[in-house]
Amino acid sequence: MLDRMNQLIKAYINEGLERIEDPAIMVKQYMRDVKEQVLRAEKEWNRAKLEKKTLEHNLSAARDLFAKREEQAVIAIQAGDEELARKILLNKKEIWERMNELEKRIAENDEVRCQKELEFEQLQTKYTQLQEKNLELIVRVQAVRASKQMNGRNEKVDGQTDWIDKQVMNPEWEKESEIERELAHLRERVQSNS
Repeated sequence: MLDRMNQLIKAYINEGLERIEDPAIMVKQYMRDVKEQVLRAEKEWNRAKLEKKTLEHNLSAARDLFAKREEQAVIAIQAGDEELARKILLNKKEIWERMNELEKRIAENDEVRCQKELEFEQLQTKYTQLQEKNLELIVRVQAVRASKQMNGRNEKVDGQTDWIDKQVMNPEWEKESEIERELAHLRERVQSNS
């Protein structure tokens, strides 16, 4: 008995929600959400590009310092100061280790940067598709309204108007549910990467 009541309540709530949902408003909200994700992905991609430039700059500076330490060690040995030469060579070894670390971080950054670029491009494509679907929806809604206005002036002939309305609106509802699933999937991916 309680299960049947529960089902009945759920059915009425879902029916009410479906009646108040406006497809155009839902698509606009999806577009805002995806646009926000696009901006966030672009920001992360730009951050990864900037980090690569910084790492490359640091690696270049370390290489220059490495070469300079080599020259300084030679000068210290020529001057007969082996203790100074040891300190310089010790510093040179530390610089070498730093260079290796920077090279590893650059390689890791390249992977992350490529991934962020791909995510950005996918979201940008998705946003473009949503814009196109939104335009399709607007055109379909306008066609239905125009059809209803014309049929309001003229008599309905054998229920053709109802058939046209269903044909115009049904494909869009199917697309919207498809869009909604894709958006939910993208949101999960973006949130899991954040």
